[in-house]
Amino acid sequence: MSVEKIVKITPSDAFGAGEDLTWLHDGVLNIVVVGASGDLAKKKTFPSLLNLYDDNLLPDATTIWGYARSDLTDDELRDRLRPFLETSGEHSSKVIEEFLNICHYKSGKDYGDIDAFTELSKSIQENEQKHEG
Repeated sequence: MSVEKIVKITPSDAFGAGEDLTWLHDGVLNIVVVGASGDLAKKKTFPSLLNLYDDNLLPDATTIWGYARSDLTDDELRDRLRPFLETSGEHSSKVIEEFLNICHYKSGKDYGDIDAFTELSKSIQENEQKHEG
């Protein structure tokens, strides 16, 4: 029987004591999860991003964009992700809801849909301008 120990790390643990971490809080980060409505994203990718979020290892102005072929709204994506994020019991419901609020969703006809990726790119640019300006 194996016993797993969950250890919380801080940014200085991850990047080294004394390192300038202002970029971590002042920067803008947009993450795109392609295949966001699939099992891998729900079971592995988004829970891993939640761990980084909860450990304060993402910039304050982080936005996560899900992209897939499923026709979903932001709220429908969040509703699909929530059970998988709550399963571990590692994160408070407040942290999970804060994390879900930075998750957004765009869909396309397929993974080669130039119009959909152009729209996603436009949303990312607008988001960056909002946070930088």
